[in-house]
Amino acid sequence: MKNIIFVLLTFPFYVHAVDSNPSEFSNQEQEQRYQNLTKELRCVVCQNQSVADSNAELAQDVRNLVRNKINAGQTDQQINAFMVERYGDFVLYNPPVNSKTYLLWGGPLFLILIAIITLLYFIRKHVRVTAITPDLTKEEQDKLKQALGE
Repeated sequence: MKNIIFVLLTFPFYVHAVDSNPSEFSNQEQEQRYQNLTKELRCVVCQNQSVADSNAELAQDVRNLVRNKINAGQTDQQINAFMVERYGDFVLYNPPVNSKTYLLWGGPLFLILIAIITLLYFIRKHVRVTAITPDLTKEEQDKLKQALGE
């Protein structure tokens, strides 16, 4: 019995959202567009899940909205534009590069640059501190060589 509990707790379970209002599309292309759009849109409640994977009520509303807009004949760009207008760029998993998202796109590069500069600074400082300058006179160097047996 303990082994069964261990196995059940060891393996992760994947939970997928269940669409409470499934409706058939008139063709396979619309179904594929629906699947792609719901995977590209972020659930603004869950924040780390796509609308397709979220069980939140808002995610269900967004799935219904996307389904209705596809059935109404809107393009993917129109649906994405509507969602961005309503929820902001955050709703997209791949937000566009614009004045509002410069920090999002440039922040990691800036942090990597700061890390490289800091690393170079500490390496140079370490080299300067640990460098041994030959302060020995010629006579002392000769005695040292003689002591080492050279």
